[in-house]
Amino acid sequence: MFELYKKRELGDCITDTFRFFKRFGKHFFKIFFVINGAFLLITGAFVYWFLKINFQFVSQNNAANPDPNYVLNYFEDSYPMFIGFVAIFVIVVLVLSLFNSAYPILYLKLVEKKNTNDFTIEDIMKSFKQNLGKIIKFCIGIIFIVVPVLFIAIILMFLLCFVLVGIPLLLVSIPAFFTFINLSFYVYLTEEKGFFQSLNHAYVLLRQNFWTTIGTTFLVMIMIQMIQASITMVFYFIGIFIFFITTIANSDFGTKPFEASPVLLLFISLLFVAIFALSYIFNNVLMVNQGIIYYSLVSDDKISNRDIELIGSNNE
Repeated sequence: MFELYKKRELGDCITDTFRFFKRFGKHFFKIFFVINGAFLLITGAFVYWFLKINFQFVSQNNAANPDPNYVLNYFEDSYPMFIGFVAIFVIVVLVLSLFNSAYPILYLKLVEKKNTNDFTIEDIMKSFKQNLGKIIKFCIGIIFIVVPVLFIAIILMFLLCFVLVGIPLLLVSIPAFFTFINLSFYVYLTEEKGFFQSLNHAYVLLRQNFWTTIGTTFLVMIMIQMIQASITMVFYFIGIFIFFITTIANSDFGTKPFEASPVLLLFISLLFVAIFALSYIFNNVLMVNQGIIYYSLVSDDKISNRDIELIGSNNE
């Protein structure tokens, strides 16, 4: 059994994040990949097509009679398909971005409600559809109301870096701002509060155990960035190695214009999709950690209410 409502210190928030994925990780990422699978395939197809056009352009310009209008002519001949493909891609990106930003919150909400992960993809999608309007409103409010204020604050802190005061302020404020936005999102989707009420409640929660909260966020962000950067660098080096193997090893290299093989294009496309998927995965890990922080901060009220209900039931 995984206990969400529990008072946690810094180390507990980190270890409970890993405990969560040990307990629910297989189910959590199964739903994630089933829903995101089609999007990742569309992304891979778009990248493959884009690379093919660019490599054909390079090949044309390296030929004996290069055609400077190759790309322009290509898009003139197929612009309806191009516009339609890009439009579909943008719409899918927007919908999936909304889903992936809310998915960890909705998942934890169902775990809290059912006290288990005994729910299906249909339950997640139903919850997402029910909260879609709130998710869109929250994103619009954050982008047009909160982000400009935070952006001005961060600029002022960067200016203060010239007198050294801004450096420690930035180290504290960046995880604090990040946690404030995520706590607001958790409050907005988990509790019956409006947008500004959620912002106010998130501010109260952040102040409640400030140093533990931002310390946890800072450490988890650093760990995730280091792991993600290491894996990404491995992928990049593998990609460079495959590129040189498929080009320099070619006996016609240097005598004929460079032409990328379909295998190379497919590999680069899959590499891009893998890196793209990794960014979503690690973002989900970070958002779950923010959820662990949220449920820890609201645990006092929840436990107090539970004790009151038990007292009332005992009196009966």
